[in-house]
Amino acid sequence: MTRRPLLAVVAATTALLLAACTGGSDGPTAAPSASADAATDAATDGTTASTGELTPLTVGLTYVPDIQFSPFYLADSLGYYRDAGLDVTLRHHGANEGLFTAIEQGQEDVVVASGDEVLTERASGGTLTQVATLYDTSPVALIAPADGGITTAADLRGKTIGVPGEYGATYLGLLVLLDEAGLTPSDVTIQSIGYTQTTALLTGQVDAVMGYLNGDAVRIEAGGMAVTTLEPGSLVGVGIAVPDALLASDPDAVWAFVTATLQGVAAVEDDPEGAVEVAADGYIPGMTSQAKADALAVLEATIPLLSTTGETDPAEWDAMAQAMLAAGMITSVPDGGFTNP
Repeated sequence: MTRRPLLAVVAATTALLLAACTGGSDGPTAAPSASADAATDAATDGTTASTGELTPLTVGLTYVPDIQFSPFYLADSLGYYRDAGLDVTLRHHGANEGLFTAIEQGQEDVVVASGDEVLTERASGGTLTQVATLYDTSPVALIAPADGGITTAADLRGKTIGVPGEYGATYLGLLVLLDEAGLTPSDVTIQSIGYTQTTALLTGQVDAVMGYLNGDAVRIEAGGMAVTTLEPGSLVGVGIAVPDALLASDPDAVWAFVTATLQGVAAVEDDPEGAVEVAADGYIPGMTSQAKADALAVLEATIPLLSTTGETDPAEWDAMAQAMLAAGMITSVPDGGFTNP
């Protein structure tokens, strides 16, 4: 079946609303459905959407609005959440807010986080479970100049490698790469550079950086440097996490949210150009033409990594846990931590 571009769907939906002269909406999260079939399904399968009573969910999206969150923006804009019986509020964290602060305080119901972040939280006594992983392949990678002589992890011996800091998925990815090559951190120079990977590599401050295939690598190549990337195994990418209490008390809402978000992933894959326009129109303020072009490049690099099933590989999760344990990032491997749709 031929799919209609997102912009056409949004335009058609808006036209139908105007023709119907419906009342005011509840804001961005109350966007109308882009699919009459989906609305019919919601009305006939017993969901709260059929009665007009929507289950509220506040979703924590880390820090600033960004094209990386386009599956959530599209699921909201195209009405997938509402069709699923949900009244979703997308909330970006403040720059000084901890990743899990709001969800721990009950201000959020869902948070977007990487597998290592969820496992760290759980190992420290938290109760989050990753209910869907949005990437089949983790975007974490070592990025080096194509002419810099680094083609395998073994070539890292004696090199200076920039990392945002000795924490998180990028640092874990470096440790995994070193271990895969039979190296240790003492065989390289690890330099904390903050989130300046592009500048640090383009100006030759370091020999390589740890960053993201769909972000840092794209920006570095846009800066005129061809790159080689090395991808560590044993990493679980960004996903959707919820408190165990919510998963136990309202599993229907949790899985409805996961399903609708995966519809958003599929919509991004179908029409990345339209996804950029939707993001610029209502979710990322002040996007210039250049910013839109940059965002499209990021989406085009992201699409090959995305998952439309949301499944987490148990062996990959276990391998990540063992790597984190060996690195001292956790002191014990907690029970649970993820479940699959």
